[in-house]
Amino acid sequence: MAASNVAFARSMARFVLLLSLSIDAFHLPSPRTAAIRPLQQHSQHRNTQRSPRRNPFALRSTLADTVISAGVSIDTFLPQFFWLPMIAFPRAELTKRVNGNLLPVLACSLVHAVVVLLAATDDFPRGIEPIFIFADVFDPTQSQLDAMRRLFELRNFVAEEWPHVLIWDLFVGRLIWLDGVNRNIVCWHSLLLTNFIGPPGLLLHAATSALSGKGLPTLGGVAEDAS
Repeated sequence: MAASNVAFARSMARFVLLLSLSIDAFHLPSPRTAAIRPLQQHSQHRNTQRSPRRNPFALRSTLADTVISAGVSIDTFLPQFFWLPMIAFPRAELTKRVNGNLLPVLACSLVHAVVVLLAATDDFPRGIEPIFIFADVFDPTQSQLDAMRRLFELRNFVAEEWPHVLIWDLFVGRLIWLDGVNRNIVCWHSLLLTNFIGPPGLLLHAATSALSGKGLPTLGGVAEDAS
């Protein structure tokens, strides 16, 4: 009996040993797998080190955004160099030479045209989204203020609209300056207000012109000695 128990114990020990060896063999990689795995790891490492492939459309969008931002900055600050002499030195020869023609306004307008073109074509068709929102702006059954608020949530629309406002203010300011110089009307205060908030400056010039006894502004003359 004791001998049979010993034999059974030995048989169980052999079975457990074989089972454990089989489990270990199942988890260990085969020689072929062991040889391939380092190559796979090396390939993955090379792929992670390799620089990502650049998307040409992403590069174009980044370049367009850079040009748009630069254009907005130019149209923000460049007009101030034309405002300053009209306000501070309205009758100076240099002021008449610089602002006596439309070149300053046209230069700013050209920059604005580039901004508009890039803003409309950047990330197409999202770039033309403002066109469809404009339908709501001019829909009398909807709130025009809410529609405009939606427009100003679009970055590229702001990029177009801000220079738009500044350039038209400069255009009207130049007309006010021309009228003031040609009809000898004080206009520095009207120009200053026009540069700040636009149309109220024109109203101020009209009031100044009327109170001076010279009638309403003509806004169509040419500065004296302007070239």
